[in-house]
Amino acid sequence: MIKSLLSVGGFTILSRLTGLVRDTILSGVLGAAGAMDMFGFGFRFTNHFRAIFGEGAFNAAFVPTYASTMETRGVVAAQAFANQMFTLLLGMQLALLALAWSFMPQIIGWLAPRFTATPEGYELAVTLTRITFPYLMFITLVTLLTGALNAHRRFAAGAFAPVLLNLAMIGCLAVALIFPSAAHAAAGGVLLAGFLEFLLLLVAAARAGLAAEFRLPRWSAETGRFFRTIGPAIIGSAGVPIAMLADSLIAASL
Repeated sequence: MIKSLLSVGGFTILSRLTGLVRDTILSGVLGAAGAMDMFGFGFRFTNHFRAIFGEGAFNAAFVPTYASTMETRGVVAAQAFANQMFTLLLGMQLALLALAWSFMPQIIGWLAPRFTATPEGYELAVTLTRITFPYLMFITLVTLLTGALNAHRRFAAGAFAPVLLNLAMIGCLAVALIFPSAAHAAAGGVLLAGFLEFLLLLVAAARAGLAAEFRLPRWSAETGRFFRTIGPAIIGSAGVPIAMLADSLIAASL
C-alpha cells in the first residue's frame, strides 16, 4: 500500500510540475489570444467529452463490474469482459471520430461563432480541433486499461500517463518550427500524447498478463450490469463538464 501510495503520489506531483512548465511554455509561445484561443477551445472541447464519457462515466461503470467479475468468476472471465468492452469502445470511438471530423466546421460554427469572423481563423479553429479530437479515443481506451490494472493493484502506469501529455506538448512546442504554426505544434502534442499514453498502458497491461484483444461483444450478466450503470453514471458525471462547456461557449462568443 505504501509503495502504491508513493508511486501514485509521486507521479501526480510530477504531472502537476510538468503541467506548470507546459502551460508556461504554451503561454509564452502562443500568447493570450488569437491562436491560443483556438487551440484552447479545441483542447477543452475534447476534454469535456473525456470527462463525461471517459474518466467519468466509463470508470464508474467499468471498474466495479470488472472487479466484481474477477472476484466471482475469476480473472479469465473478467478479462473476457474487458476485451469485449475494449472492442465495443474502440468501434464507438472510431464512429464518433468520423462524425466529428466530418461535421467539425458546423460544430465550430455553432459552438464558437466568433471564430467564423475571418476565414483564416475559422479554418485554423477547425483544423486544430480535428487534430486534438482523436485524443478522446486514445484516452478513453487508456481509461479502460487503467481500470483493469488498478483492479489488480497496479497503479504506476496509469498514474504516470498524464505526465506524457505534458512532455509531448513541451517536446512539440520545442520543435514548433517544423509545424505550420505553434498552434499546430501544440495540437500535435496532444495527439502524440494520446498515442503515447495508449501505448504505455497497452504495454503495461500486456506485462501484467492483461493484454487487450479484440473480442466481439455479447450480452451477458456483466455487460448488462455495465449498461445499467453507465446511464446514471453519464448523468452524474456530466454536470461539471457541461457547465464548463457553457463557460467555453460564452467565452468563445466574446
